Amino acid sequence: MRFAPARTLPSRLAPLLLAVLFAAGAGVRAAHADEPDYSGWQALLSKYTRVVHEKGKPWDSRFDYGQLFIDEGIWKTHQSAALSALHTQLLAASPADMTPAERTAWAINVYNFLVIERMTMNLLVPGHKFQRFDSPHQLHGDDGSFFGARIVMVDGTKYSLVGLERRFVYGDTSADPGADESPARDKPGDPRLMFAVCKASYGTGPLMPWVWRSDSLEAQLNLATRRALALPRYVQANEATGELVATNRFFEERADFGGPDLPGLVPFLKKYGTPATQRLIAARKLTKASRFFEPDWKLNYFEPPKAKLPGAADSTATKTATKSAPGSKTP
Repeated sequence: MRFAPARTLPSRLAPLLLAVLFAAGAGVRAAHADEPDYSGWQALLSKYTRVVHEKGKPWDSRFDYGQLFIDEGIWKTHQSAALSALHTQLLAASPADMTPAERTAWAINVYNFLVIERMTMNLLVPGHKFQRFDSPHQLHGDDGSFFGARIVMVDGTKYSLVGLERRFVYGDTSADPGADESPARDKPGDPRLMFAVCKASYGTGPLMPWVWRSDSLEAQLNLATRRALALPRYVQANEATGELVATNRFFEERADFGGPDLPGLVPFLKKYGTPATQRLIAARKLTKASRFFEPDWKLNYFEPPKAKLPGAADSTATKTATKSAPGSKTP
């Protein structure tokens, strides 16, 4: 797939991004007193997250890496003042000074931001003009893989995305700061967390258009989990055949579901799955999934809709994300 430069915004609009990110006003209230200032992060999410909610289909989202890349002029300067400033803002806080809930919310926000920052700054394949990467797994530099390279400093220690996720999202204090994706985690955590972190791909939790907050963390985790489990790329309940088919992402996070045989998966789906999934489990008295499929690591890239002929009906309901999570400080 190729990145389309024809959608470039007028150059005079690009400098407005910094003002949007750090303006105190228009739709973004002040951060919670006991947590870092998330106003810039919320502004970025509101501007570039695209909610995809077609009639009769579950909620989903994409991220507009291409427009952010254009707005920041990254193809010319290989820098982004807005992303650098936001990186500094989010990493200015020390997780050591936070409560467990504040630390979890902070870690989810930081992880998701770093994924967006890293993917946007490295969107184009070197030496191939405007051809972009189509998966985070295609991006492998001298410093390591997308998820395994040590890219962020926290309290004097440099972490990879995997190391940051294990240490601060899941709270595993024994995690290797420079961990890569293999081997899998061996210490169990909250299974809902796998839906909170977005790994820049279809096969992981869809990016939520709001920041995570300690005082609404439970409600946010429940909502993110139910939204993900409604997507066929996570779970498919076939009432005609009696098959319950699930993504292999559950096996990748098997520590949270009781180990390799995933004994905790069906009870988890009974609680958070769709009504169709719950009916199938009850009707067939299922204790495990029928089979698993490989997750789709294709980049969760927002493709702008093609121009329609005059009078053509728009059958989709794709819109910019503006709604807040339960308990969020933004209206």
